[in-house]
Amino acid sequence: MPKILVTENFTVVGHEKPHQSRDNGGHVVITPKKRYAHRYEMPLPLGTALMHLSMIVGEATTNVMKKNGLEVVRINYQDNGNWAYKPIYNKPPHLHVHLYVRTKGESHPDGDKRFQAFPDALVFAPPESDYYKNFKPLTEEDCQDIKKEFERLLATGKYQDVSFKYSS
Repeated sequence: MPKILVTENFTVVGHEKPHQSRDNGGHVVITPKKRYAHRYEMPLPLGTALMHLSMIVGEATTNVMKKNGLEVVRINYQDNGNWAYKPIYNKPPHLHVHLYVRTKGESHPDGDKRFQAFPDALVFAPPESDYYKNFKPLTEEDCQDIKKEFERLLATGKYQDVSFKYSS
């Protein structure tokens, strides 16, 4: 997955097999490095850091995708993990937060009739289906730009009380 940034407790990536195509805004995932099945299992300071991180990454992603010409309206933030329970995956659930960037004029790249454009909720077809086969991931350049925008935002007054130790 294209890396956006890594903090001491989280990884932030552009999903390599997105549930929201880049042409429609894109798909980013924030994952704690330590495995938790549920949010409430996290120590409170880590949960707070996850919220702060999702806010800054969401704002950075919105700014970058708008600069790239997309009419970003909203980000849908979702804790998922249901698919871990599918027998084909056979793995314990791992909390992660999806950021689905929603834009005006969304469409399915193949015209799939199940697709629901904003303001309707996204459709999540089974991952083993061909529903996502032509969804484009964020580019390496998108991810680098999101990281740069994250760094810029982190230096603003709005986020002055937030601190992350992260690597490039």
